[in-house]
Amino acid sequence: MDDGENTPGCCFDDWARNESRRARRVGADGVTTALLDGLAQVGLTGRTVLDVGAGAGTLVVGALERGAARATGFDLGPGAVEAARSLAADRGLAARARFEVADGSVAALPPSDLVTLNRVICCYPDAAALVTHTLAAAGRGYAFVLPRSTGPFGRINRAVLRLGNLWFRFRPGVYGGYRAFVHDIRPIHDRVTAAGFRPVHTAHPRGLWHLAVYARA
Repeated sequence: MDDGENTPGCCFDDWARNESRRARRVGADGVTTALLDGLAQVGLTGRTVLDVGAGAGTLVVGALERGAARATGFDLGPGAVEAARSLAADRGLAARARFEVADGSVAALPPSDLVTLNRVICCYPDAAALVTHTLAAAGRGYAFVLPRSTGPFGRINRAVLRLGNLWFRFRPGVYGGYRAFVHDIRPIHDRVTAAGFRPVHTAHPRGLWHLAVYARA
């Protein structure tokens, strides 16, 4: 596991705006769609959802479109939250969606049936603290997507992020000190199961990602 720190806000707003434009053209990306499919195995209908690191809100919107009662998204970027609110309004879901600018690793989180971290753990140097904090808000289910950490794909991810972090370091005006991390998945899995959850779905979208969905045991 790597060490380091990230600057709140960073480039997340720009990434969210790109995500929002894509969602308006063709819908949620394949990884988010795969996560929504996995959450359906726990049950989305009538549930409350908390998405930590919500970006442009595509998972929140997708969960509501699949029957969730209410959904909340937290993100570090004010621009990301603005984009998420706009997307929810465009889909007629603003009354059931709430977005806040907040750091989900330390902010007070609303108790929710389902808690998701979609490609967010890799943005934090301390995965254990983030997972522990967000698990406390999860009632019925917990899910995450992060880079695979073992085998050939794990080696590819580590090499790609090593180069990416060099690029981020040489452009501080754009990325503000941001770094990405390949965290070992086994300790994260162990922490989730120790909190009383059992795995119900695992997938590897695009080969490079590890997607895991858990239900309360």
